[in-house]
Amino acid sequence: MAAMAQNDLILALFEGLLGEAPWDSFLKGLLARTAGDRIHLLSPGGNHRIARRDGGDAVAAMRELAALDRALALLRPGRIYALDELRDFDSKEARASQDAALAAAQIGDARIVRLGSGKASVWVVLLAERAQFSAADSALVSGLVPAIEIALGQLATLRTWRRRAQAAEGSLALLGIGQAVLDEAGNTLAADPLWQAERTALQDGRPLVLRPEPAGSNSVASFRLPPRALPAAAAPIIAQTLGLSKREAALAALLSQGHALVEAGRLLNLTEETTRSYSKRIYAKTGAKGQGDLVRLVLTGLAPLAEESPRTSGL
Repeated sequence: MAAMAQNDLILALFEGLLGEAPWDSFLKGLLARTAGDRIHLLSPGGNHRIARRDGGDAVAAMRELAALDRALALLRPGRIYALDELRDFDSKEARASQDAALAAAQIGDARIVRLGSGKASVWVVLLAERAQFSAADSALVSGLVPAIEIALGQLATLRTWRRRAQAAEGSLALLGIGQAVLDEAGNTLAADPLWQAERTALQDGRPLVLRPEPAGSNSVASFRLPPRALPAAAAPIIAQTLGLSKREAALAALLSQGHALVEAGRLLNLTEETTRSYSKRIYAKTGAKGQGDLVRLVLTGLAPLAEESPRTSGL
């Protein structure tokens, strides 16, 4: 029965990796198979999952962790610790303060394991108010440690891939490009947010480009919206990438949007003479052979990826 319980928990552990709330079912299952009242999973970046028999609240959860905070950082990775191992027996005053904090947090017993080290540490904290954890409870947690370590590595990898996908989708969306993976029948298997937002227009016959998926028999379908007007935030990027002053970059941005020279100058409250002076400097600095060439330089650079709050870097 113990092996079956452990196997069920391992299954829940890995099934939860792709969920919106990873490991909630695992934590609830582990809690149900022990004498614990609540269980915490603490991971890097402030990620904190908790399961409680009574529902509980965030304030109580923070109080519990505060009572154990100093001890958690001292634990050796991979070993199951009982609550008595974390108590201070060298100082009566420290012990009394610690016991008062534990009593206030309603912690009567605990089983704690630390996985990893340093900033990558993860803690599983199993707590009980009145009940005492058994040797079987400790053995169950100990037996799960290797699986939890593997799952943590997989979760970190999944999150990295998710961030990469979101970054790529965001950049393509700024360029007006939406994409989806289609099966042989044309059914959508996966799509980015822009594709989903424009699906009505796609059904009305918006032109698509189809190309084979890198692996498999499916296709990648892409569309592109008409170019959007460059936001004001594009000017600093143009200035940095093309070596222009702020005002020259603002003028270059307007010219790249199809404005005539004098009209662009008026939009920037420049005199015609100043506008023409800026224009000469822009072409001299960029080497552009005319407005069409300047448009190419601007729109094939980083400016179309500008958002309202740009972060530029010289790296």
